[in-house]
Amino acid sequence: MRRTTRGLALAGLLTFSFASAVQAEEQKPNLSIFPPEITMDIPVPVQGGDLALLLAQASQGNSLSQLKEAAILRYKQHLERELAQQLQEFFTDEEILLVDRQGLLSLRNTLDITVIKHFSSLQSKGDHELEKGTVELSGDYRYRLEHISGSAMREQQVNISKLKIREKYQVVTPNDGGEIENTTDRAIERALSELVEELMERIEDDLEADELESFARSA
Repeated sequence: MRRTTRGLALAGLLTFSFASAVQAEEQKPNLSIFPPEITMDIPVPVQGGDLALLLAQASQGNSLSQLKEAAILRYKQHLERELAQQLQEFFTDEEILLVDRQGLLSLRNTLDITVIKHFSSLQSKGDHELEKGTVELSGDYRYRLEHISGSAMREQQVNISKLKIREKYQVVTPNDGGEIENTTDRAIERALSELVEELMERIEDDLEADELESFARSA
């Protein structure tokens, strides 16, 4: 009789433990990440080989505004990919289930970015001209963590200028009219990638699994 009683008690304890574990797992919130809202402005180059390259492209039927819009679209897509990858990796590590829509919690990201180009020097180097400078990012980043009810659980804004993100660029223009080597695009993309890393460092503590669980319970 004692063995039967002990067996029933042990079975009950195991059942309770299992049920508690299942309940805890069920309480872990899932999350929807909305596509980021991005506005961006970039300079139309006015120095050295950059201008010569743009004028050459414009002569092929593309206006300067069309070239600028195409470049902005390219940078936005790069930024979206970088942000999506970083968020995916972070929430995977936190074991938070990501869903396409109607998650218990949702994350909205808004970025308003201005790319500033600082021209530093233009030198004649024998058979070519060399332009050097830096690109810098300014603007604002905001995120909003929402409950499915629509209530805001957490909001934060970051002044991008205070992150002091700068990358060097150079433009090499051959004197004989040969192909221009311009690293401005790569410099801007590096700056945008660095921006995502800096932003993740500032928001990840608020997005850890235990924080999300606490937000979900308090809603």
